[in-house]
Amino acid sequence: MKRLVLFDIDETMISSDGAGRRAIARVLNQHYGVPEEAMHITMSGKTDPQILREIFQACGKEGKFDTCTEHIFELYLGVLEDEIQKSRYYIIHEGVVELLEALVEEEHAYLGLLTGNIERGAQMKLHRFDLLRYFPIGAFGSDSANRLDLPAIACERAAKHFNIKFQPHEVVIIGDAINDILCAKGYGAISIAVNTGHTTWQELEAQNPDYLFKSLKDTVQVIDAIFAEPPHHAGKPNENQAPVS
Repeated sequence: MKRLVLFDIDETMISSDGAGRRAIARVLNQHYGVPEEAMHITMSGKTDPQILREIFQACGKEGKFDTCTEHIFELYLGVLEDEIQKSRYYIIHEGVVELLEALVEEEHAYLGLLTGNIERGAQMKLHRFDLLRYFPIGAFGSDSANRLDLPAIACERAAKHFNIKFQPHEVVIIGDAINDILCAKGYGAISIAVNTGHTTWQELEAQNPDYLFKSLKDTVQVIDAIFAEPPHHAGKPNENQAPVS
C-alpha cells in the first residue's frame, strides 16, 4: 500500500516567526508604496502569488500585480534570508523530524512538498533545519497561484522521480490550514490536518479532514493514519470545489 506524503511548510513543519510576511512587506512598502495596513490579510494556507494579489487588491493597486510579480519575488528573495536571520522564534515543530525519519524507513512511503511558498523561498525556509534532504520533489506557489492545482503537479513530478504513478487515494496531504484540507478534498487525496498553526481546532474540524491531530508528535499514530485504508471519498475529486485563490 504505497503513499505519496505531501507536507506543507509554514506552521506545519516550521514556524519562521513571520519572516515571509516581513520580507514581502519590506519589498512592497519600499519599492511599490504599499501601506502597512494592506499587509494585514490572512496568509495561512495561501500561495505567495495569491497573497500578493490580495495585498494589491487591498490597497487598490491590483493593476500592478500582473506586470510586477516576477520583479517583486526577485526582491523578496533578496531580503527573505535577512528576515529569517532576524527571527527570534524560528522553530521546527514537535515531532516533525521523528516523523520524517520514520517515513524514510517505510518502504512504501514517498515524500514531497506541497506549499504555497515559491520554490526558492521554500528552500530557504527549510535550510536551517536541514529538512530539504527529505523531499526530492514538490509543488510550489511558483507553479500555480491556485493551491488546488498543486497536488496534480506534485504527483506528476513524483511519477517522474520515483517512476511510480500515484492515484489520488494514494496521496496524503499534511497541513495546518483550511486550504490544505480543501486542496486534499479537491484532488480526492487523504487529508491530515495538524493544529500547530494559526487556524483553530474548531475551524479545522469544521472542514472534516480525514484526520486531525494537535501536533505531529505521536509518530505511530500519524503513520497509522497515513497508511490506513483510504476513506470512501478518497480518489474522488470534488468537482464542485471552489478555487482557493
